[in-house]
Amino acid sequence: MSEDDREAFAALVAAGGAVKVERVREGIQHRGVKLVVAKIGGEMIGCAALKSPTDGYRAGFQKGKAQFALAEEDYPHELGYVAVHSDHEGQGWGSRLCEMVMLIAGGDGVFATTGTPSMLTRILPSLGFKWVGAVWKGLPNHNDKKKPDLHLLIRPRLDSA
Repeated sequence: MSEDDREAFAALVAAGGAVKVERVREGIQHRGVKLVVAKIGGEMIGCAALKSPTDGYRAGFQKGKAQFALAEEDYPHELGYVAVHSDHEGQGWGSRLCEMVMLIAGGDGVFATTGTPSMLTRILPSLGFKWVGAVWKGLPNHNDKKKPDLHLLIRPRLDSA
């Protein structure tokens, strides 16, 4: 992926306000991350990633956030950085991008965190994810300053589901 595409990816995710652009730039450089994008006429209109979270990040879910353990052997991947440009929302791009990421994950266990209603009630459940753990307050959104209610969802390994 070109540097321009990486910057467009980071900007698209950051436009939602949940993650600062610097954090996205850093996150998409991590070893093992797989990026998926949708473009129309050369313009990136959607993106998603299959991430390989660190042990420290995982520990935060058990010790504080969701109060649920995410062992690497059970959930080696995180589905994240899902974003669709506002001009293309409601057209199924989020679902398609998540489906592509899950194809990359294969049968491995995957977790995701979200406060977005369509992800929580429609997109992730359609891919085999289920809610687990406690709901927690996220950091303030950079756009509207509200603290979202966040949920942890998991899709266990397909051979053990």
